[in-house]
Amino acid sequence: MAALKSADLAGHFTHKVRKMESINPAPVPVSHQDVQAKVEARKWFYTDVVKEHFFNPKNIFKTDEEAIAYEKEANGVGQVGSPACGDAMKIWLKIDEKSDTVKELKWQTFGSLLPGASIMMKDFSTKPVEKINIGDELMGGDGNINYAEEVLVRDYSGKIINLKLSTSSFYNIAVTPNHPIPAIKRKEVALIHRTSGGRWSEVSSELAKQTESYVVSAMDLEAGDFLLFNIPLQTEDKTELSEDICTLLGYYVSDGSLPSKNRVIFYFGLGERDYVKEIEAIAKRNNWKYVSYKRNTENVYCVQINEPEVVRIMRVHGGMPSQKNFSTTIMKLSPHKQMKIIDAYVNGDGWITKQKDNWNEQYFISTSKEHLANQLQIMLSRNGIFAPLHKRPAREFIIRGKSYKNSGEINLIFKKNQRQSRIKFSEKEASFLIPLSKVDIINYSGKIYDIGLVYAPNTYRVNGITLHNCASAIASTSMLSVMVTENGGLKVDQALELKPKDIVNRLVDLPSRKFHCSVLGDKALRAAVNDYFKRTGQTDRIKIEGARIIDADTKTTDKDIEEAVLEGAHDFKGENQKQL
Repeated sequence: MAALKSADLAGHFTHKVRKMESINPAPVPVSHQDVQAKVEARKWFYTDVVKEHFFNPKNIFKTDEEAIAYEKEANGVGQVGSPACGDAMKIWLKIDEKSDTVKELKWQTFGSLLPGASIMMKDFSTKPVEKINIGDELMGGDGNINYAEEVLVRDYSGKIINLKLSTSSFYNIAVTPNHPIPAIKRKEVALIHRTSGGRWSEVSSELAKQTESYVVSAMDLEAGDFLLFNIPLQTEDKTELSEDICTLLGYYVSDGSLPSKNRVIFYFGLGERDYVKEIEAIAKRNNWKYVSYKRNTENVYCVQINEPEVVRIMRVHGGMPSQKNFSTTIMKLSPHKQMKIIDAYVNGDGWITKQKDNWNEQYFISTSKEHLANQLQIMLSRNGIFAPLHKRPAREFIIRGKSYKNSGEINLIFKKNQRQSRIKFSEKEASFLIPLSKVDIINYSGKIYDIGLVYAPNTYRVNGITLHNCASAIASTSMLSVMVTENGGLKVDQALELKPKDIVNRLVDLPSRKFHCSVLGDKALRAAVNDYFKRTGQTDRIKIEGARIIDADTKTTDKDIEEAVLEGAHDFKGENQKQL
């Protein structure tokens, strides 16, 4: 079956928006005491014990080389992932077989970005990961705003996975091998599985629509697999922002000015009389005063509207060309109205080509403003259109004998009819599936960065692509490593009796929304112990893990914790009034 048409997608989005708003509202401003303190005063509000283990973690491997060498000597290894935050944890054990005592516990948590990774912010601008500060407002993968509450920097020497996506060179992402990435494996949505010839398996559009993504380590991705370009679905339509206003806004942001409080002027070339007539018709329909004229010194037509309310709305979206943008309100308008803005923007500062009579028209938009390119791309995505970004470097050019140099350009290239597109749409994920063209492994030595976020599902955007991360398992696992090995080490059975709540008690306190981080280390420990049992032939001691009781008083299990976090809980006073 052909991919859904734009109109169908818009309807699908509207339906899903209503559903999402009722169960998963956008985050409220930061209210957690510790985060608020860090945001406002740049202070650390966790306990001193948490602080010590976070900034000076015990028994952690800082490089892959250390871990690889140690693994040859370890007699128990366990690695797990957390569905609650997307993080991964690996634990190595050295156990004395005679005394059945844990003598050493080493660990490593994964998921880091290299300097220069372009993080999308609340206003659709971007910031390199090394410039992210505590309290910064990031654009989550789901379109909600999230807050950076932890920024961890560490030295790293080892392998890096360089992911290249097929749409353009703009979509290159470099991460550590175990960085958790929401993805869909091509084999999950393939019509026919090809194993030779170098060709990718053909994808079923129907399977692509309904297949759910899962978190994959970067090193397990292959060329042809799909990463996600999530489509923000929140819609809050405003009746005062009519289709006519939206059309004017598209023309204004592309090439308009506000010379005074009561005037807005739109500019066109001599061959663009149809656009002049469109604005004149809008002014007539709304009984707005206007005047059209040609500048004598330039080949430019101007349409001037004298209407205070129109001027006020335009002014909200920037005055100087460098300040032009689309407000949060505009970014949540209905897809239909947003398409009015896009069409006018293309008329004002874009172009349309058609290489053959029976081919679909191809649309081009060019801008030097990255935040504007990101906003236009998001609005197009809400109309079922994926428009990849293409960056052009700065260049020199001559106009009327004068030499100029621009700061570079970002081009959006798209077709409104997406039926023949290589980019598939997933209804299940409300995302476009962007195929990987190449996965390279390179050596790297330098700084890497982790971002801890306040709200589940702990996603953010790098070059528009949704990535997962959570840097908060560090303190709890560091403490776990101390508890297991201190005073000569615990007996294996004693180590297995430890619960996440015991770790939290030793840390003195841990925000309830971070409780799943202690579950992660606890699970990795159990996996490592089971591995030890398997290696030493003690198969009768292997414990198959199901849901485990974490708090006997409330009957709360580790599964309850993970599910609560996945559903967006910020503490554990949920519907069942379970409290950890």
